[in-house]
Order: sequence, then structure tokens, then C-alpha cells
Amino acid sequence: MRIALLLMCLHPAATRQMGKPRAVLFDFDGSLAQSEEAHRKRFVAATGVACDSARWDSECVGRNTEWIVCHLLGVDEPPAAVIEDLRQRVVSDAFLADVAPTRGGLELLKALREAAIPVAVVTSGLRAYVSACLERWGVEVDYIVAGDDDVAHKPAPDPYLTACEHFAVAPAECVAVEDSPSGLQSALAAGVPVVAIANPANAGLPLLDEARAVQGDLTDRAPFGM
Repeated sequence: MRIALLLMCLHPAATRQMGKPRAVLFDFDGSLAQSEEAHRKRFVAATGVACDSARWDSECVGRNTEWIVCHLLGVDEPPAAVIEDLRQRVVSDAFLADVAPTRGGLELLKALREAAIPVAVVTSGLRAYVSACLERWGVEVDYIVAGDDDVAHKPAPDPYLTACEHFAVAPAECVAVEDSPSGLQSALAAGVPVVAIANPANAGLPLLDEARAVQGDLTDRAPFGM
């Protein structure tokens, strides 16, 4: 199935997307949710390592939990106690209260559901965290690919290919919403057209030139054929 999807990307007709996508694949942190500052504070508290916003944006945004812990601590294996601390913090009421949906995001999710367009969250974050946020916001998605799944992490294309396989659609027939350098690389490598959410972590990034649209939030639905 994975090979078949990649071959579909190589077909000339698959390089163009007309009308509405057959599925929309949202990254979570920085794309569907405004949460990076809350995550930065969480990792600083759990690891005891200073990490200002500039360093977080340039080095950590879009990476999975284990990678960030190893990077901040300068170790090859993440300490189990630190990982467990982070897992507890990320589903706490205090943390979730600091995570807000991107402007226009909830309305877009509603519009996609009304149009019967499947939606997935494709994230490096933990499944329990994403599920808790969606429940708190009173919205649902059809599928989640999470950072604690047994799938190669972004910037590998695997997370997006996994979502495409689940919906049985070609990557070129979908739209991904991404913000981080690793996430943009992941979606583009999978052959998924990207709507990029502009932020300090991707300012001036050459990959933005490959996006079908770059916007500050999710209020503009034109890139989604709506």
C-alpha cells in the first residue's frame, strides 16, 4: 500500500489538486493549536534545562517528546522519570487551559465535517494530550497519528503516509496543515500539498515556497476548496 501511494504521487494527474481535498491532515501544535509556549515551559520544568523561546523555536518545534528531552539534556536515551513527568504535565488541567485553538480552526473543522471531508491529526505530540484538547474544545476528528505511535517520526514522511493509507487516498488528493520545519518536510516528502501556518519557527524557511498557501491562521478556507 505504501509503495502504491508513492507511485500515485508520480502520476502527472496526481500533481494537481482540483476542488475540495479528499482528506485534510492537521498537524497539531502550532497549526491547529497555539501551544508552543506552554510546551516550552513544560519541558523546562521537567528537564531543569533553560530554553528560551528563540532556542525552542529554532531547535525543538515539531520534534517528538523523546527527541527534545535527549536534545536538551545532551543524552542518547531519555530518562524514564522525565518522560513520565512530561506525560503527566501535558494532560493536566493547568496545562490544557493554556492551549488554545488556532483562530478559525474550530470553524474549519466544523465546515469540513459538514462537507463530509475526513480529517486527521498528524502530530509529534502524545495521543492522550491531543485527545484531551479535542475533547476540551468539543470537537472530533476521524483519525490520529501521534508521536507515541509505532511510526517513524517527522521529518520522515511516514506519519502523513500512514494517514493517507488509513483513508485510502493518494497524498496529492489531501491537504496538510503544518507549521514546523520538520513537519513541512514530512508532509512535502509524502507528496501532500501543504497549507503553512506562518510563525517565528518557520520565518524565512525555503520550504514555505513549496506550500500551496501560507497564512497566519485558519480563517481563509480557500486553500481547502471551500
